[in-house]
Amino acid sequence: MTAATPQFRFWIDMALECVRRDHTASLSPGDQRGPFLTARALGMALAAIHDAKALAEGRPPLLAAPASAGLVGLTGNAAIVAAAAAGSQLLLTRYPHQAGLLAAAWSQWLELHDLGAAGSAAEQAGRAFAMAVHFLGPNDAMAARSNAYAPSTPPRPYEHVAPPNQPGQGYAGGAWGSEAPPLLATRPAFPKPPGRVDATTVTPTLHYQADFAHVAAKGYDDRSHGRSAEEELIGIYWGYDGPPELGTPPRLYMQVVLTVLDDIEARGVNVLSVDDELAVIAGAGIAMADAGVHAWFYKYSPDHLMWRPVVGIQQALAPNGTADPTWLPLGRPDTNQPGVNPAMVRIPGTGLTPDFPAYPSGHATFGAAAFHLLRLFLVERRQAQFGTQGVDTVDFDFVSDEYNGRNIDPRNHQPRAVVTRRYPSLWRAIVENSLSRVFLGVHWQFDGLTRRSKDGTADEFDDRDIDLIRPDRLGQTGGVWLGCQIANQVAARLGVAPATIAAGKIV
Repeated sequence: MTAATPQFRFWIDMALECVRRDHTASLSPGDQRGPFLTARALGMALAAIHDAKALAEGRPPLLAAPASAGLVGLTGNAAIVAAAAAGSQLLLTRYPHQAGLLAAAWSQWLELHDLGAAGSAAEQAGRAFAMAVHFLGPNDAMAARSNAYAPSTPPRPYEHVAPPNQPGQGYAGGAWGSEAPPLLATRPAFPKPPGRVDATTVTPTLHYQADFAHVAAKGYDDRSHGRSAEEELIGIYWGYDGPPELGTPPRLYMQVVLTVLDDIEARGVNVLSVDDELAVIAGAGIAMADAGVHAWFYKYSPDHLMWRPVVGIQQALAPNGTADPTWLPLGRPDTNQPGVNPAMVRIPGTGLTPDFPAYPSGHATFGAAAFHLLRLFLVERRQAQFGTQGVDTVDFDFVSDEYNGRNIDPRNHQPRAVVTRRYPSLWRAIVENSLSRVFLGVHWQFDGLTRRSKDGTADEFDDRDIDLIRPDRLGQTGGVWLGCQIANQVAARLGVAPATIAAGKIV
């Protein structure tokens, strides 16, 4: 990172630490648990840092929160203190159970960077601004708790219901889609999943049938149906399904963003300015916060409802399909958990499915929003290029916390090995992240990825090698497309030119 950024990196890392602790019961009873709440809190904290500094220095902010008295016109160390205080206060407000940690961190940070005593006018201005950012989502806690969804009696085809092996599962985020997104006022138009005609009518299409057969084989709870050891590793690698010590996918994707920026800095000192880095980090956070609102709106939209594979495969809604009442998915990794569910028929894997509808995939939408925004920004800043098919040249290594040598696999109660994966592009990471959910059996492939037909009139199933799935043939059905549309709009707010966005081939 650039020479001045460690002053802010401290608080960026602290935001990720708050997410980790929030999902670890031994450290916190939890304030913002779950993917959409994590995305909101993380995005707001990162935007508060960026926007406080930008407003102090006379530059446009990302969000519409009003600048507090005393913030505008601050320079030098005063602007740094105000921006850090904004991030600190936003975290304190959203994570009150971590007040002791955050108070100690503030004192440590001031001393570490020789920035004076606590309680300065700059600090007070930054904290006041953070509260204005916080109140852009005043009803978040209520919306997260709302029981706004219940399936029909009896459930209709494609309708989301609790999985048979998790009969007491609730329906998380049923009202979240009604929350105001932090940045994007216009919701991207989004097609229905394959075969859904309207809220009450479905016609299983060839696309649905192909996807049905694919996840039935690749997502089964052992490998006997055709999942490879590599595919199983990919499924777990991108997990982060809210377990202790890891938290949720937005934390994972921000770890990737920071890894890429660190790699760029290591290759050429100060190639990106402090303001560039803060802008793209905050932009990725806000893109994910918006992605959470828009994805959950469509998840619970009657015209978009889609059951999870464990329900759909057991009911076999497909011409000539055969119901398999014993089919269970490999399931979310459930890292650092006991791995025992008495309601399950058998336990080769963990077999558990997230507690909200399948379409679109939250993983696919969050990941595409963050990574597509980053690749657009880096091409604009001449740190990468797009090929003719829209694939970027941002290459990087990454170690997921799922495979960091410390966290425990619930199947054998042993730490998983350290696994470093090499990615030749952010696009490859977008695709692999989306497909990972198919390899766990918790998503249909169309929840994340589809291919546009050659004549450009429809979306279709794509079972080619991962490296052959390209941006210029991306279908408009699925969370990858939705996340990329959100990223395109955030990128424009960051000053990325339309020509660069078009070169990414997702328009």
